[in-house]
Amino acid sequence: MIRNMIRASALDLEFFNRAERSSDMTLQALAVVVVANALAAVGSWIGYENTAGEDTWNALRGWLGIGGFPIPAEGGVLVVVGLGILSAVLGWVVWAATTSLIGTRVFNGTTDVGEMLRVLGFAQAPRVIGVIPFLGPVAAVWVLVASVVAIREGLDFSTGRAIGTAIGGWLVWVVLQQTTSVVLAAVF
Repeated sequence: MIRNMIRASALDLEFFNRAERSSDMTLQALAVVVVANALAAVGSWIGYENTAGEDTWNALRGWLGIGGFPIPAEGGVLVVVGLGILSAVLGWVVWAATTSLIGTRVFNGTTDVGEMLRVLGFAQAPRVIGVIPFLGPVAAVWVLVASVVAIREGLDFSTGRAIGTAIGGWLVWVVLQQTTSVVLAAVF
């Protein structure tokens, strides 16, 4: 799995094409999503625990207009990691489904949800560097680039269409994530 994560992080086109075709790699893609996002959540928790991280989260809460943003640092790293993994797995499934739908219906690509789950799961591999506090933004950009490559290879079309598909899928996820955050903030 580590070798495959390295190949995905290196944007290896041959690897993404193999992952697209190999249905036996779906569980490994899920494991990549879980491991990479667990490590990134640890880095976020460490960053949140220091003053600069807390100030950043408070500024973000104010900017988003949601007072009790549900990041329960008092629950410890396990709560943060658990929520990070849950969010990542749900996001992975939603993004794979929406990119499959947008890519095939709007941009005439060829794929199915299983193929998109695999390529987008492996595209999460660079997120492991997020374990180092404040490298999360670097990881996010790297994952975005890897995701565009994964979408391009998974849907078998141009980079421009892959970017359009990624933006469309990302917008759907952001709306769902923000809606969920607001609901959780109201409940908790």
